[in-house]
Amino acid sequence: MPPKPPHRRHARVQGSPGAGPRAKGLFRTLWPIFLFCIIAGYLVRAAWPKPLFSPQIAGFLLLILAGGMAYVMVWGEKRFSYFAKGARGEEEVARILSFLPASYRVFHGVGPAAGILKAGRDYDHIVVGPTGLFLVETKNWSGRITIESGEVLYNGQRPHRPAIDDVSKSARQLERELADVSVVLRQVHPVICFVSGILDTGRAGTRGVIICDSQRLLDTIRGQAETPLASRDIETIAAFLAERAGVHSDG
Repeated sequence: MPPKPPHRRHARVQGSPGAGPRAKGLFRTLWPIFLFCIIAGYLVRAAWPKPLFSPQIAGFLLLILAGGMAYVMVWGEKRFSYFAKGARGEEEVARILSFLPASYRVFHGVGPAAGILKAGRDYDHIVVGPTGLFLVETKNWSGRITIESGEVLYNGQRPHRPAIDDVSKSARQLERELADVSVVLRQVHPVICFVSGILDTGRAGTRGVIICDSQRLLDTIRGQAETPLASRDIETIAAFLAERAGVHSDG
């Protein structure tokens, strides 16, 4: 008789946390360099064998190009570090979510459109379990986070992209995608989780969005249960999401 599989104590996980931000960061960092290479190639071709510019003009243009290239490389390094920081935040949240009970399924990097060149943003983390369906967006901000007048502020300032608007829009989008799945689903619970920085309240809610730090994330998900999901509905939603995540699973 074959041995019985070990009893599962933690959530089943699928997807690659942090892969999306790193891929986007690499693409957005490198494309200006490709453009500079094309321009450099054009200038070299224009200078040989029949010059289109005088040597003085060609040298001046190449000098400008070299300066622009140096600037873009410095800018690109800072830009990529921003995306890498976001990826590390997603990896930390993924580690925390893996400790949910076995009745939960966790999906990372599920996209409304897979790939960095297609429209739409991917979902950082989706959790489905007895307490409901959660869309968790990770923020790896270093600073003081406060909630004022229904907005999340970073060091007292409103960020360029309002966090609550973004996660609310993503939650509604996910609800539309699940509309054709035969599940009685009241709503997707949008969650913003801060893995760094100082969130004064630890956990709060505003405009239908749950806001918490990483230490309170598991309790936030396990304690929701306003509209419990039946086991069959959890599996139906999980099967739908598994087709979208499709990167790797813990089995």
